[in-house]
Order: sequence, then C-alpha cells, then structure tokens
Amino acid sequence: MADITIKVPGTDSVTITLGDTLTIDFVQDCCFCCNPEQVDSFLPQLPLGDHMAKDIWSGVAQQTGTFQFHHVSYGRQCGASTGPMTSGRTIVVGGG
Repeated sequence: MADITIKVPGTDSVTITLGDTLTIDFVQDCCFCCNPEQVDSFLPQLPLGDHMAKDIWSGVAQQTGTFQFHHVSYGRQCGASTGPMTSGRTIVVGGG
C-alpha cells in the first residue's frame, strides 16, 4: 500500500491502487469540488466544500475509477455555476 499526497490548489494528478491512502494538503483557502456521486469512493468520503489553508484530509480508496476534481474560491459553491470538471486534474484508482 502507498500513501500519496496532492496539493490543492496545484497541478498534479495521481494514480493509486485500491486500498491506498490519499492525502489532500490544502495550501490556500478554497472550495474542493468533485462529482458528489463519487465522494463515497474513499473512506472517509472525499472532502467536498470549503477548506482553509493548512487543512489536511486523508482517506483510503474504496472503489476503482477516475475522479476529476478542481477548486474554486473559498465561499463559492461547487456546481453548475463553476462549470464542468475540465481542470485536467484526476485521481485514478486502479485495481491493484
């Protein structure tokens, strides 16, 4: 098993294995956005919503798949008004 860390905001995408731990390091105040139907693919679920700089989230991959994500300004809601998830940032969870 591996531990992988990404920074939000940032430019990296990652590929991990089912059962790996993903850590998200929030490096500035922002709102984390991804498909709300996919948040339960990690335990605990992916951290949708506002986060302050220096917040840290860690979760274990529970399902395989490709998860696109992006961030918007702190206090701004994720959703249709933020546009489609075209940031190019992905979390790919393989079978292992």
